[in-house]
Amino acid sequence: MRVAELAAHGGPEVLVRGTRPVPEPAADQLLVRVGACGVCGHDALARRGLLAAPVGSVLGHEVAGRVEAVGADVDGDWTGRRVALVQRIPCGWCPECAAGTTARCRQGPGFYGEDLPGGYAEYVVASPLNAVPLPDGVDDVAGALLTCAVGTGLKALRTAGVQAGDVVVVTGAGGGVGVHAVQLARHLGAVVVAVTGDASKVAALQDAGATEVAVRPDGRELRRIAAGLDRPRGVDVVVETTGAPTFAVVLRALRPGGRLVLVGNTAPADLPLDPGLLIVRELAVLGSAHATRADLVEVVDLVTVGVVRPVAAQVWPLAHAAAAHAALDGRTLVGRAVLVP
Repeated sequence: MRVAELAAHGGPEVLVRGTRPVPEPAADQLLVRVGACGVCGHDALARRGLLAAPVGSVLGHEVAGRVEAVGADVDGDWTGRRVALVQRIPCGWCPECAAGTTARCRQGPGFYGEDLPGGYAEYVVASPLNAVPLPDGVDDVAGALLTCAVGTGLKALRTAGVQAGDVVVVTGAGGGVGVHAVQLARHLGAVVVAVTGDASKVAALQDAGATEVAVRPDGRELRRIAAGLDRPRGVDVVVETTGAPTFAVVLRALRPGGRLVLVGNTAPADLPLDPGLLIVRELAVLGSAHATRADLVEVVDLVTVGVVRPVAAQVWPLAHAAAAHAALDGRTLVGRAVLVP
């Protein structure tokens, strides 16, 4: 099968064409023909050598496709089904899996693009534990966005305890996770302030549901916006998708008792955390990992009924993975870049 693989760590050009044998599913696994795979900021960090993916890896953890074959021990009628996949295959038996918190499971086969060859390929292995059927009305390009680009934001908003009427700031709002977090926060009844570094994305973020859009704001501007939204002491929640570039500014925009939830694999850096500010304002800084299978099931329902609109910024053929990464690095896209075999 055709793949795009890491020839080295570095810029987009290290993603090169290659071939691999079609994987054989284990007795409890599925073989999925990839219909589309999202291109995530996590992939860019892995490409640069900042995460666990070694040279030679096949990246890509946002996969939708069709089940082509099943292992001997798989129950149910999976063959021929279109599915979206959670980015980690869990074990199904550890305490985290038993509790339904499969984002934390480290006992199973692992994470696509690091422990497992990922979706920059024509086929991947999967499991009933990380596969969710897709309805006919959700195509593969949209399906590839559901687990990470949409599900990550849903999990983060739930982790932060967002309530109707809350004022929520979303940083990196033009990115794949950010633009969907804006939609989801609005769906939950929040008033959304979208933060972006690119003025050309303002209209798209307003269309996604942002009440206010701030371009490279400083603390004074965010406090002014909060006051105009009847939050003179600061906003209720921040969904932080960019890390160090915006962390200090948005942390200071929180009201006393406010919550910041850090999502995604932001670039490793020393976050400018002010302990005194946390103590005096009694702020909560929370981490939120990727979506679970239960989250993905909910996301599929939200997309099916039209509550969330998956935003695919641009679609490239698999052979042009380097071009997709170059566009991702350029930060000009609104939504998620997608590869199709």
